[in-house]
Amino acid sequence: MSSSVNDLISYNGVIIPQSQLRNGAENRSFCYGDGVFETMHYTRGEIFFVDDHFVRLVGGMYTLGLDTTLLNPLQICEDIKVLCEQKEYQSARVRLSVFRKEGGAYMPETDQVHVIITAQEISSGGYQLNQKGLRLGMYSEIRKPVNALAGIKSANALLYVLAARYARDNNWDEALILNEHGRICEANSSNVFLVLPDKRVLTPPVSEGILPGVMRKNMINWLKENSYQVDEAILLTEDFYRAEEVFLTNAVTGLRWVLAFREKRYFGTFTKKLVDQLNASAVF
Repeated sequence: MSSSVNDLISYNGVIIPQSQLRNGAENRSFCYGDGVFETMHYTRGEIFFVDDHFVRLVGGMYTLGLDTTLLNPLQICEDIKVLCEQKEYQSARVRLSVFRKEGGAYMPETDQVHVIITAQEISSGGYQLNQKGLRLGMYSEIRKPVNALAGIKSANALLYVLAARYARDNNWDEALILNEHGRICEANSSNVFLVLPDKRVLTPPVSEGILPGVMRKNMINWLKENSYQVDEAILLTEDFYRAEEVFLTNAVTGLRWVLAFREKRYFGTFTKKLVDQLNASAVF
C-alpha cells in the first residue's frame, strides 16, 4: 500500500491527504480540547455497536453545547466505509472526531462543528483474547472529578495521557484511575470488570465518574442475558485482592485479561470463555 493512500483522512465528508488538513493552528480541539470523539471497531463494512457510539457522541456534543443539527450519522457511517475502502482496510480502528469550528478564545464564536475521520488498520475482524496477560498498577497522582464532564469522551484527555505515561514508566500495561473519592473507577484506556470466586462480576457504576464505555454497556447486557450475575458496585483496592479474575473492556480490543495487580495474580479462564461465547453469538 502506498504511503499516500495510508495518509488519507475524511475531513467534513471529503477524502483528503492528512497533509492538506487546514486550520491546524486555529483548531479548537488543539487549542482548547473543545470537542469529542469516538473510537470504533470497523470490519468489512460494519461498525460494531454503531448506535451506541452515536448516542454517546451526541450526548457529549450536547454537554459541550456543540450543534448537533447538521450531524448525519448515516452519512458519517458511509464516509467511514469509503475511507476504509480507499485505504484497502478490511478491519480498522476508526477515530471520529467532532470539534467546534474555529473562532474566539475561551468564548467561542460558533457552535458549528468540523468532523474528521481517521482509520488505522488492525488485523482481526472479531475480538481475540490477548495471549499475554496484562499487568496493572495504580495511578493516584491526579484523581478524576465526578461531574458532567466525567462521562463524555472529550478531546481533553490529559488525565488518561498522564496515567498511561505513569503505567509505561512503571512497566505496566494499564494504570487504574481513582475518582475524587479515592475509589477505582476505570483504567487509562478501558473499563474494569472483576470476577469473584463465585463467578459474580463487578464493575463500577456510572455514578463513580467512569467513562461509560460502549463495550462495557454491551458486556453488561450480554452477561445478564446469559444468566451471569453482574453488579455495578463501588470498587476499592481490596476488591482486587479478593477477585479471581480481572478483565478490561473497550470497543476496539474487546476484552483483555489481566495477569497481575501489584503482587496479586489472576487467571484468564473465565475471560477466555466470555470471548469465545461472544464471538460465537455474533453480537457484533
